[in-house]
Amino acid sequence: MFDRRKYKKFALIQLKKRWSVPVVMTIVCAVILILLSLPDFQDYYTTYLAMTNLSVPGTTPPTDVLHDTLSFLAVLVQFVIVFAQIHVYLKLSRSPEPVAFGDFVDGFNLWARAILSGLWETLWVFLWSLLFLFPGIVKHYAYSQMKFLVAEYKNLSVTKAMRVSIAITRGHKAELFVTDLSFVGWGLLCCLTGGIGFFWLVPYYSMTFTNVYHALLKEAVSSGIITAKDLEG
Repeated sequence: MFDRRKYKKFALIQLKKRWSVPVVMTIVCAVILILLSLPDFQDYYTTYLAMTNLSVPGTTPPTDVLHDTLSFLAVLVQFVIVFAQIHVYLKLSRSPEPVAFGDFVDGFNLWARAILSGLWETLWVFLWSLLFLFPGIVKHYAYSQMKFLVAEYKNLSVTKAMRVSIAITRGHKAELFVTDLSFVGWGLLCCLTGGIGFFWLVPYYSMTFTNVYHALLKEAVSSGIITAKDLEG
């Protein structure tokens, strides 16, 4: 049975006395994402200057090809960063032992699977979104366990991970959505801290959804929805 409160409560227990690495990891990821966004900020800035007939030396907008290339590379890096974080949260969920920042660095070894999984999921969510916004949201939650599966089961193919994710989230997508909504209040409070609170909220959120993943997978295996063979390559 899906128990949102239990997963959130357990997340705080798992993070107790182990906040340092997740918080530092979140800060590092935020810095990386900000740096990756700089070309977009420059583009918006130079466009604004052009619209207002202003000009500043050295602020020439990048070409469309260069801008699109940088944006695409930024997306790929985000996929890798997400997987590196998942690698840490999976380790936190398996053992009460402390984790090290090196575990986050080790997660970057999953870069190829991270990119393949991210592109495959994004493609299908985009295609479903072409029908209407609602199908895209539904499929987002249907595919939401893909990243965990690909990160944990190294021999599991990306396409098979998507099928398993669809299977284990069947009947739980609304509960996943409500779990997301349960963090909105915390997000608003974090905004009042100038965004600093997000460095703690992100680990709390991520640990909660790692617990959700384990619960969904366990339920699916115990009920026969999937078998151990489904988690093989």
